[in-house]
Amino acid sequence: MESLIQKDQKYKKVLRIVRIIYVLTAVFLTVNGLLHRNAYDSLLPISTLLMIPGLYLARRLFHWKGGWQLETYIYIFSYLGWTLGGAASVYGLIPGYDKLVHCLSGVFVGIMALAFYEMLERHHSKEGENPATGCFFVFFASMAVAGLFELCEYALAPIMGRDLQHVLDTGVSDTMGDMFVCLVGTLVVVWLMIRNIHGKHDPLTDAAKVFIAQNTKETAHK
Repeated sequence: MESLIQKDQKYKKVLRIVRIIYVLTAVFLTVNGLLHRNAYDSLLPISTLLMIPGLYLARRLFHWKGGWQLETYIYIFSYLGWTLGGAASVYGLIPGYDKLVHCLSGVFVGIMALAFYEMLERHHSKEGENPATGCFFVFFASMAVAGLFELCEYALAPIMGRDLQHVLDTGVSDTMGDMFVCLVGTLVVVWLMIRNIHGKHDPLTDAAKVFIAQNTKETAHK
């Protein structure tokens, strides 16, 4: 675990670079929207910057330490989905990009659910942990977020004046397709969890595990 924590510290520099790209892209898209006098195309890019104070406040409120690798992944996913997909309108430019991001949402939300589950279980002994319970928690948490996302799209469509779920041209096919590819991404995380339980490592589950190790009382006092 010590070597993984040292590796996580290296991600602090990577995170700075990713954050700079994130901000510069948002600023560029916002200015471009203003030049074209399009309120939607200027407000959406600038809203992506809420990610920065949001994560900062989360760290301050919950006294989180480390976890730079996990935070880097959060920024990358937000950049792909929120910045490029929504603000830069890549969803409409590249066929299948929407499905790719929804699949990745299953992966990244699953990893976040794993970290949350480990936080809830951090006071229990290792012998008391139930791997099956963890897998079920991650699976249902990730799929619940997928459902909530579709509900938000449904609620925002009339407000934004856009058919966000493509109901007019696909019926429920687009929404069901989004849920299905998210299911695929979620199952990938469950598979990675099972591998991790058997002692095998990967960057995603390691990022969650290291974040927990850096924020348990036992580690904090060392």
